[in-house]
Amino acid sequence: MGQQPTLTGLLESLDSSADAKAESNSAADRLSIGEVLQVIGERGYGPLVLILALIAALPTGAVPGIPSVCGISIALVSTQLIFGKAHPWLPKRLRQLSIERHRYRQVSRRLTPWTRRIDRLVRPRLTVLVQGAGTRLIGLACVVLGLCMVPLEIIPFAAAAPAFAIAFMGLGLTGRDGFWVLAGLVPAGLAGYFLYTLIS
Repeated sequence: MGQQPTLTGLLESLDSSADAKAESNSAADRLSIGEVLQVIGERGYGPLVLILALIAALPTGAVPGIPSVCGISIALVSTQLIFGKAHPWLPKRLRQLSIERHRYRQVSRRLTPWTRRIDRLVRPRLTVLVQGAGTRLIGLACVVLGLCMVPLEIIPFAAAAPAFAIAFMGLGLTGRDGFWVLAGLVPAGLAGYFLYTLIS
């Protein structure tokens, strides 16, 4: 079995894809959801939902509509995880949505020292939570949390709570680390509180 992808490596892989686009004279000034799917999706569902959640949770998610787009994308991808689909798929309309690449790169480079620290904390443990039925339960949680991001976008920064919950769970799936799945319950609870406040 190959080495598990790291959070730092996933972030850097999107930068590398931009360099390849530039060399082929393709437009490289924007990062699309489709490119995230193409570059990250082949590595599995965990890395894909992790990156989509981080795009929504970090300053890149300050662009209006990005949390909703990422939330819907996460919900669709996670539904496929629940049903055991081999490779994730998104409709063309969602794949075409994008953000400015320089904004992503600025955030990614500021995060690198932190992601390297996180990578050292990820290791296989509590693996019962990230395999078999546990994987499908994580997929179900990501569907619910992803859909929560849509209404919560109207409250400043509130969509970051479910986004971070999904990011933790995605990190757990990626590194086969059930600890991070459990850690995701904390921001998930905060997301539930925000949603309750919104509808009450």
